[in-house]
Amino acid sequence: MTQILIDQLSKRYGYHWIIRNFEYTFASETIYGISGSNGSGKSTLIKMISGYLTPTSGMIDYRIQGSKINVSSIFPFISLAAPYTDLINEYTLTEMLDFHQKFKKFKHKITFKEFEQKIHLSGQKDKTLQHFSSGMKQKIQLALALMSDTPILLLDEPTSYLDYDAKAWFAALLAENAKDKIIIIASNDGYDLDLCNTVVQLKPS
Repeated sequence: MTQILIDQLSKRYGYHWIIRNFEYTFASETIYGISGSNGSGKSTLIKMISGYLTPTSGMIDYRIQGSKINVSSIFPFISLAAPYTDLINEYTLTEMLDFHQKFKKFKHKITFKEFEQKIHLSGQKDKTLQHFSSGMKQKIQLALALMSDTPILLLDEPTSYLDYDAKAWFAALLAENAKDKIIIIASNDGYDLDLCNTVVQLKPS
């Protein structure tokens, strides 16, 4: 069992509160949606849960298989795909996969050829990522996050650059890799939210 217990979590920039006194408990085997109007703090919440951003106040308590994990040690347990995270443009697809797996191993060992087939981008192993389209990069980033053997998966606007067929690909890969994980999707896209078991609505502070 994995849990994220959030107590009175708040973030302020200057005098403006983005999130104020947010409380929730996330548990494994559930896909959560985080929805809300622009400025309600969806991305800010994801960033704080990931350790990417420090809260102004409040607590995030991570429990992995009954053990409490400090935020300074949470990186190996979390996979994140978001518009503000990026691939290394100078890397080829092969190099990016090798680099990623130095830090986050896949749950199921696969060859590079199988990875190419999984993301529907066969025959492009020597192409640098800077020459991929936004949609292709999004698929690569999502596949790396979804297939990693981490108990927490955070996705911010996961289908923003994807066409209809790529969205269906994402939904299938999500279902394939959802077991035993906490999955949190921040989005206002109805397609994304329909994939969630429960949706948390944020309101501007």
